[in-house]
Amino acid sequence: MDGVLNINKPPGMTSHDVVLRVRRILKEKRIGHTGTLDPLATGVLVLCVGKATRIAQYLEAGEKEYRAIMRLGVTTDTLDAEGRVLETRPHTPPDREKIFEVMRQFTGSIMQQPPVYSAVKVSGVPSYKLAREGKARPLASRQVTIFTMELTSYEHPLVSFTVRCSKGVYVRTLCADMGETLGMGAHLTGLVRTCSGRFNLERALTLDALAETAAAGSLGQALISIDEALADFPAILLNEQESQRVRNGNQISCPEELANSAKDRVRLRDSMAGLIAIARVDAGVIKPELVFS
Repeated sequence: MDGVLNINKPPGMTSHDVVLRVRRILKEKRIGHTGTLDPLATGVLVLCVGKATRIAQYLEAGEKEYRAIMRLGVTTDTLDAEGRVLETRPHTPPDREKIFEVMRQFTGSIMQQPPVYSAVKVSGVPSYKLAREGKARPLASRQVTIFTMELTSYEHPLVSFTVRCSKGVYVRTLCADMGETLGMGAHLTGLVRTCSGRFNLERALTLDALAETAAAGSLGQALISIDEALADFPAILLNEQESQRVRNGNQISCPEELANSAKDRVRLRDSMAGLIAIARVDAGVIKPELVFS
């Protein structure tokens, strides 16, 4: 069983909990997710099944979109509503223009420090485990990109907004940082991932729906093929000689129409076998990165 699942993660479950549940439903051990969602969060969680686990890195790299709710004036140790309250700060409610201004400051390429309560590993140990033991260490900041951020509603102390961003963004850190910039602190109280790459919430399956589909013997309707999951990469149809070279891990010439393309990854297809490789376009040649047997 090979393919990709677009799951609507329910609240209260970790991403790993969802993987375990799907393993039981599908009776398949080779399942992994492509981007962690905190237990508080819901929405799109893309799972790779079987041979599709090999393409997780490509799916995880896609842009993300979220709907978030931020509470002003209260900080927590986890930066979200599930944590211990650290401080409740007296403050004057900011007007909408002030919130717009802060959102503009955090749009674009920014440096962001992952929360200590996260799955980032420190010497091989997840940071959240160290934090629970009182051994948390500040994590190194990393460069991420906020493409757009839009205020959708504001009824103090709650600020609702949407954000489109690169991989690696922690929305709870974004809330905490904006709260500090506003001078009153803040934390995340609600989060829905509406898109991950080309996968959106409208087409996501609940776990119950997946179980019903499996029981009915209709998993083919739920599984997205590896080829379709990577449809954002241009496809190149190879001749027999090119196919053989690619299967042996050798580079081939790049079609003229793609030589100057902004796309740096392509799908290599064979008329008989279908998708045979994912490759990188580099200096006018195509270099296989992942070849499917």
